[in-house]
Amino acid sequence: MKITVYKFDPSIDAAPYYIDGEVPFKEKMTAMEALLYFHRNIAPVNYDSSCGGRLCGRCAMLLNGEPCMICVTPIEDKDYTFEPLPGYPIIRDLIVDKSVVADKLSNIYNRVRIEPYTEETYNNPKDFDFEHKTDLYALEFCARCGACTAACPVKAMYGDEFAGPMELSAYAYRYLDPLDQGDRLMEAVSAGLFRCIECGKCDEVCAQQDIHHVEIFKYLKEKAIERGIKPSYA
Repeated sequence: MKITVYKFDPSIDAAPYYIDGEVPFKEKMTAMEALLYFHRNIAPVNYDSSCGGRLCGRCAMLLNGEPCMICVTPIEDKDYTFEPLPGYPIIRDLIVDKSVVADKLSNIYNRVRIEPYTEETYNNPKDFDFEHKTDLYALEFCARCGACTAACPVKAMYGDEFAGPMELSAYAYRYLDPLDQGDRLMEAVSAGLFRCIECGKCDEVCAQQDIHHVEIFKYLKEKAIERGIKPSYA
């Protein structure tokens, strides 16, 4: 099968270019295995990976134009093109700089506390939403890879006016966290929650299949409407 790979080193290249080569297909092959063969046998290519099991999110990129984590993406005996995840500065080839987004996510995920922790706090957390505890546990496994936001048509349309599924998931995680005391619902609304059209593209590309973005975002919208903070544009 023919593999085509995006190449670009901003320090020396005037513009991106592509190289290609033939990679032998084998049953149950992943996209990462194909790229590794290309790297070792055809031409060196810079890409990022660590866990190889959809936990670190570092191998997220475009495969035939679709964002995915290549470590767990099965491929068929056909041609493929590997390109960097859009929306980030290129470091080299398929490696992008996620530092700005990573810092923003870390700030969202930081638990907000107004009252001090006590033994009672841990043994009897207030307002725990048992109906959505499965969603809370599933969100623990978000790899922060960025595939959901890269695939989101609303993010592509509105840019900074819409945070995107990855950031909204972080707000949802802390909203469902019984020990967090921040106003996560208002933050999610301010981040463009109601711009989400519930198309399901984020669910389609997410490698963590237990995370149901659309259902979680619908739930946040319902709570925002109950509270009377639905924005005028929605």
